[in-house]
Amino acid sequence: MTVKVVLTPEAKGDVAEAAAWYRERSIRAAEDFLIAVGVALERIETHPTSQVIVDPATGARRALLRKFPHRVLYLIDSSRIVVFAVIHHRRDDPAWRERLKGEHESRMSDG
Repeated sequence: MTVKVVLTPEAKGDVAEAAAWYRERSIRAAEDFLIAVGVALERIETHPTSQVIVDPATGARRALLRKFPHRVLYLIDSSRIVVFAVIHHRRDDPAWRERLKGEHESRMSDG
C-alpha cells in the first residue's frame, strides 16, 4: 500500500520561497532545486521510515535534499505522510518546531 505525501500550505510556501530565491540567481538553480525537492518527496513516499527521526516525541523525520542545504520535515500517520516544512539548514529549530507542534496537535485531535 502506498501512502500519499501531502504538503501543508506552509511547506508549499517554503518551497515557493526558496525556488524564488534561487530563481533570482539562476533559472537553472531554481529548476534544480525543484527537482531535488521532487526526488526527496519520492524517496519519502517510497521509504518513509528510512529517514532520521528528529523529534522522538512526535516521530517527526527529516530528509535531506541532495545538492541543496535544505531539509524536508515530515510526519507519518496511517493514511498519509505530512510534510510540514522544507527549510534551509541554517533556519532555527523553533521555526519548524512550532509548526511540528501545531501539526502534531492537529493529528491528535483528528484521531
